[in-house]
Amino acid sequence: MLMHFIKLFKKRRHEIRLTIIFLSLIIVPSGLLAYFSWRALENEKLLSQQLLEETYRQFAHFAGRELDHELEKAEKRWAAAVKEILLEQNFTTTDFEALIQNEPLIATGFLLTAPGEVAYPLNLTLQADDNLPKIWEKESYLREHEIFGELVNRGEDLEYRRHDLNGALASYREVLSKVTNPQLRGRAESNVGRVQQKQGDWAAALSTFQHLLAAYPEIRDENKTCLRFLAQYQIAVSLENLGRDQEALMTLLRLHQDLLERSDTINMFQYSHFLGLIQDLAQRLLASPRLPDAADYQTQFRGLAEQNKKRIGQKYFLQLLDRKLTEMVIERKHYKAKFRYIADDADGESYLLAYHALPDQAGVYARGLVGFQIDLAQLGERLAAAILSNFKHADKVSFAILNDKGDYVIGSAKPAPSPIAVQTLAAPFDFWQVAVYLNQTPNPPGRRGDFRATLGLWLISLLLLSILAGAYFFIRHARRETRLSQMKSTFVSNVSHEFRTPLASIKMFAELMERRVTVDQKAKQYLRVISRECERLQRLIENVLDFSKIERGFKPYNFEFEDPALALHAAIEAFRPHAAANGFSLAVDIADDLPELRLDADAISQVMLNLLSNAVKYSDEIKAIRVRAYCDGRHVAVEVADRGIGIDATEIPKIFDDFYRVDQRLSSPQQGGMGLGLTLARHIVRAHGSDISVRSEVGRGSTFSFTLPIPVDAEITDNGMNGALKHKTPAEYEVEMT
Repeated sequence: MLMHFIKLFKKRRHEIRLTIIFLSLIIVPSGLLAYFSWRALENEKLLSQQLLEETYRQFAHFAGRELDHELEKAEKRWAAAVKEILLEQNFTTTDFEALIQNEPLIATGFLLTAPGEVAYPLNLTLQADDNLPKIWEKESYLREHEIFGELVNRGEDLEYRRHDLNGALASYREVLSKVTNPQLRGRAESNVGRVQQKQGDWAAALSTFQHLLAAYPEIRDENKTCLRFLAQYQIAVSLENLGRDQEALMTLLRLHQDLLERSDTINMFQYSHFLGLIQDLAQRLLASPRLPDAADYQTQFRGLAEQNKKRIGQKYFLQLLDRKLTEMVIERKHYKAKFRYIADDADGESYLLAYHALPDQAGVYARGLVGFQIDLAQLGERLAAAILSNFKHADKVSFAILNDKGDYVIGSAKPAPSPIAVQTLAAPFDFWQVAVYLNQTPNPPGRRGDFRATLGLWLISLLLLSILAGAYFFIRHARRETRLSQMKSTFVSNVSHEFRTPLASIKMFAELMERRVTVDQKAKQYLRVISRECERLQRLIENVLDFSKIERGFKPYNFEFEDPALALHAAIEAFRPHAAANGFSLAVDIADDLPELRLDADAISQVMLNLLSNAVKYSDEIKAIRVRAYCDGRHVAVEVADRGIGIDATEIPKIFDDFYRVDQRLSSPQQGGMGLGLTLARHIVRAHGSDISVRSEVGRGSTFSFTLPIPVDAEITDNGMNGALKHKTPAEYEVEMT
């Protein structure tokens, strides 16, 4: 099968070559033309889209400026209200409430006179005991935070890095002995209980968390986690490990109820976190064999699970503002008359808090805080009216304000998947960005851009079909021409083969008659002419046959390691009688130390005979031929020089073409052959891995030279100018290759 495929490939090599050329010059350019045409249409669409986006970027910039202007006006009103509070000597909460009601953009207000002390709203508190001393006014307030930070950091290092639980427990208990701040003491007790649980001291841990729940029910840790929820859960865990499953379940029920009642003070993340902890622990406890009436407890848990979390309430925002005030007091922030903002989302709803510090009596440090929850719905309506009323294409777009995470906050409509332009607002509202969206309206039929794109695609398709149709007819014609050429080549080859037999007979009988004729000199001369012309015709026929084989890809070569000097001498001696008969002197200069080469001796002899024949044909008065062979680096160079008519420089690139003969010699009586000698010579030399060249000057003669590569395993020695080579014999080479 493989041999059949190889023969078929050789037989149709020309067709395959033609197909490759066809693909390279027609199909590939056509494909590229289609691709670049399509890209041009896409680029036009992209340019149109970019122009549209640039337009809406300008609109986003304009909208951003309008938003900045409106927000700046609102901030000025809030600042003016706070200024009235600061200037009023007998300011009351009633005045503060009236101020909030008069500003439509404020949903509610908050007034903290100190960390943990709420003046408004009146019904909210942050501490379990309103009679706690004003520890923030003491000088030790800041020092206690420093002590707390140092001891807790040391304890966490011992607990988590060194795994020294006793050392960590001592460090946390040292906090309780050195600080009076309930916020800090609650956090320290939480750490103590955690370490006791790690030690397996469940009774001590139970006592610690029970005291934490009773003493510090409103305290939150640094992660804003309510310690009351954490304490109740850890109480249940401790009871479980003490084997008091029923008490643990009752504690979990109270925790679940407490979590629902106070769910407006925590965000959804904390709510879901504690709800998950409750469910996991409850499943373990309900499976306990020590538990009576498990079904009753399951019913109670199921009833609590059906209740939903409350929406975030005022106490949640109050705790955020109190945390900001605490940070300002602890860090000894200087009072600055400016508004700051908290923008975030809770339970899927965005909120905006504006707060302003209140100064101490000296007016140096912050001691209190006034805050406002901004009504985002009212703000969105006002901003939308301010922007869209000044834009002539307002019906085509909608806008939205997004937070730093890209989530929708407010706007004229709920946004589409992706905005066409975005602009960040100026400080202090740079946590927001305005996004412009195209309204999703169907494209009207017959739009000019769509028509141009469709027309362009149709034209490209027609162009490709035309190219493919033309290519189809071209390749059909080319294949027909190829078959005709093959038929001609086969015919010439067959005819040439038929000529060889009668030509050989003519030559044989001419030589026989020449030996028998002894008297008639004229007859002997004629017979010699007949014999010589038979040899010339035989060479022509051999050239035609070789050319036919080359053209069909069937020219075989028999490469063997040979002495090139022997092959060259054999060819020269075979040609010498012909040269002498035409009055030519033949000078030979072949180096004696040429290395053996891998070559086809008969083919190289044919190259030499063709070059020598050309030297005879194209020489006039000076009949001299010189053959030279020598080592030239990694090659053996062979030169055949004559003193003939020479070749014009414009003709040199053409003389190796098929059937080409120099025009100026067509009428010469010496002219013979069909213009195949040099073509065959170049093919043979290239088959040996090299090439043939010519140097010529009109009226001075020509020098044809070709090279044969020396095997790479030959070793160069420093032996004279020609660089003689030491080389392996053919037998040694074959053994090494094997």
